[in-house]
Amino acid sequence: MAENKALPNPESVIDVWQYLAGESRPILIYGMGNGADKLLSQFEKYSIPYADFFASDGFVRGHSFHGKRVLSFSEVLERYGDFVIAVSFASNRREVIDRIKELSATYDVIIPDMPVAGDAYFTSDFYREHYSELLEAYNSLADERSREVFAAAVRFKLTGRYSHLDSSYSQKDEILSLIDAKSVKGYIDAGAYNGDTVRELLDFGARPDKILAVEPDTKTYRRLLRYIESEERVSIDAVNAALWSEENELVFSGSGNRNSSLLNSSYQHTDVSVSASTLDSLTENYGAVDYVKYDVEGAEKQALLGSVNTLNTHRPRLLVSCYHRSEDLYELVLLLKNKFRFYDIYLRKTECFPAWELNILAVPRSFK
Repeated sequence: MAENKALPNPESVIDVWQYLAGESRPILIYGMGNGADKLLSQFEKYSIPYADFFASDGFVRGHSFHGKRVLSFSEVLERYGDFVIAVSFASNRREVIDRIKELSATYDVIIPDMPVAGDAYFTSDFYREHYSELLEAYNSLADERSREVFAAAVRFKLTGRYSHLDSSYSQKDEILSLIDAKSVKGYIDAGAYNGDTVRELLDFGARPDKILAVEPDTKTYRRLLRYIESEERVSIDAVNAALWSEENELVFSGSGNRNSSLLNSSYQHTDVSVSASTLDSLTENYGAVDYVKYDVEGAEKQALLGSVNTLNTHRPRLLVSCYHRSEDLYELVLLLKNKFRFYDIYLRKTECFPAWELNILAVPRSFK
């Protein structure tokens, strides 16, 4: 098996679950809710004991969770000596990230990487099984920064250590500059949510001639329409549909937030039927497309497969989320590499933990 110094040796890796299972110190779970439920299911699978739940001091108001009173961190310090913190939530908020960094400087803080969609966890077995594909994806990236971000994501997924993410971030303006977003004329936002990424593009200075926003979640789609009505800088069309590899009717796990998904019917989601369309069918009479963003909560592979004609004909710049499923990190890179050979493939990440907000940027060579 070929080795790469930037990626961990597959024969000697220990994953975050093995590490926690071998701990003799009390394990304190930081956070409640869906993330903690998902974390507890993994703890049960690997027979990992936990001692208590805690939240930040300002958020504890007599809550209980799974039959335990949620402690404040001050109470944790009073009750326990040496301990391990397992973080059960994600965040891109500056003050929360600073808190995680502060805790990590003093305590043993682990942030298990739990997939947004799908059942595959990035374990040591998963890493060994897919090492050759990960290595091929790593070597397919177009610049050294992309390879650094890729390696940092792998090391974080295996260890849960925030330090691996700390130097891998890029600002959103840097990412949009890499694809020359200001020159975009025909933009399709797949997974438009409430219009935040359309707004972000416009705030950056782009003024597309046309924008098509695609959003499957009904509640979120209504919020998207309210934003479109208020947006005065450009005209925006919207479609209430999911992107897929074929025209179909699919079961959608709707939650009215960013966790709505075609592939993840987990905690507190309501399964509803949704119309699925291909990008090719949506753009059949759309005209020129020069930028497509795919953030479709784990359906990125299927959405790309339904975009073959559009991508081959127009060769738009792409921004593709590659963190929802554990397989996305290598599978989406290799799909683009092998099926659309005219792209240079970059990897960039905005500030967030765990290894979310990780994006492929595909830039056609003819564009440069």
